[in-house]
Amino acid sequence: MEAYLGHIAALTAALFWTLATLLYNQAGSFLSSAQLNLVKGLVATPLLLLALVLSQRAFAFDGTLALYLLLLSGVIGITIGDTLYFSALRRVGPWHAMLLEYLAPPFAAILAWSFLNERMSLVEVAAASIIIAGILLVLSERKPEQQQPIKLSGIFAGIGAAACQAIGLVLAFEALNDFEANPLEAAFLRIAAGTVALTLALILLRPKMLKQTRSALRHTSLPWLLCAIVMGTFLAIWLQQTAIAYISPGVAQTLLATAPLWLIPIQWLRGQPLSLRSISGGLVSLAGISLLFW
Repeated sequence: MEAYLGHIAALTAALFWTLATLLYNQAGSFLSSAQLNLVKGLVATPLLLLALVLSQRAFAFDGTLALYLLLLSGVIGITIGDTLYFSALRRVGPWHAMLLEYLAPPFAAILAWSFLNERMSLVEVAAASIIIAGILLVLSERKPEQQQPIKLSGIFAGIGAAACQAIGLVLAFEALNDFEANPLEAAFLRIAAGTVALTLALILLRPKMLKQTRSALRHTSLPWLLCAIVMGTFLAIWLQQTAIAYISPGVAQTLLATAPLWLIPIQWLRGQPLSLRSISGGLVSLAGISLLFW
């Protein structure tokens, strides 16, 4: 069972992130993408710190480079990446926002080739092409009730979020692979760094937004929002760090990218069946991701 711990952790994280995305989409309508990311971090950071204290683990880093890599990973993956993801969620909806996350594995493969001296084979290039083809298949769908095409700004935000996700995971993998760091410690440092960086950015660039956040929360369904934060940030990021501690970032990203496929049965159970094109596009993309790691 221990041999598959990383795989199980990644799949469970994908399920939690899917459920959290649906809740964020429903509960966070009165919050901007930056505000939603800020509230998420302010709730999740103390939860992770509490879990770290209760686990009675002390921070153990074999050098400061691991610390810097994890902090940078949090700023890129959480401050920037999650804000872009929430922006995409608002503009294109949960299904398309999660489908765009399928770009993260080929991004990670390119980064590994560029900075970790891992060459991309013809199979990997073909897999990346299949992933993009699946995404385009889904994005090309225009539902009858849609009067306007999908917003390009939402697509660009989703692509940016996927790129930040890939960079953050590669940096975190490097820290966990080369230095002594516990997944729970890594998760706390990433979310804390991301939250502090976002708070400072808002203070400097949009100070009024901090006051507006409290007002917006009065119109927000707090129980559902808290549930989304616990599943999507506290649990999912912990599981994500556990996954990359046991398996390579490419394989971890592959399994984390199954989130849109979890959405298919969830939407069906909610009485919102997806079209054949959406399902086919999701399966094509998943096939491409699987091909990366045969």
